Amino acid sequence: MKKNIQSLLPFLLLAIVLYGCRKDSYKSIGDQASTLTPLAGTWKLTQVTQTDEDAARKGFPYKTMDLTTLFAYTDFRLTLNMNGTTPTTFTTTPGNSPKIIRLASGNWKVDDPKYPKVLTLTNATDTALVTLGSYPVGANKNLAISLSKKDATSGKVMVSYSYVFTKQ
Repeated sequence: MKKNIQSLLPFLLLAIVLYGCRKDSYKSIGDQASTLTPLAGTWKLTQVTQTDEDAARKGFPYKTMDLTTLFAYTDFRLTLNMNGTTPTTFTTTPGNSPKIIRLASGNWKVDDPKYPKVLTLTNATDTALVTLGSYPVGANKNLAISLSKKDATSGKVMVSYSYVFTKQ
């Protein structure tokens, strides 16, 4: 009896392997969610973090600082308007907050409609580039942007700021 089971063992293993290798059928997950559409609306600044990039390069222990409560940053509002899925106009309302974006209003666009990385804010005479840190899609309901200040001589980033917004 033991010999019969041992002789059948390779066939059983082969049957299990072949059954496990059959093609699975998956349902369609649908169309890809737009990363632009959730950007539309009015955003309130909720967190500001400053990073000393030179200290980070040198390995110093104190590289970042939360600036949110030092000034009235939470007064700042950013409104991004869209026509369907096309970016149109923007406005900034600093209130008592420092002007983190120097432009008050104008038009905005993105570098890539599917996977935007940079928002380009323009008015008649000026342009501001804002780097996206995260999209407000899925479980993440925040919009994160970052701005950097460079050394005029070397072009190295010296200080960067991370801004986190929540939708109103």
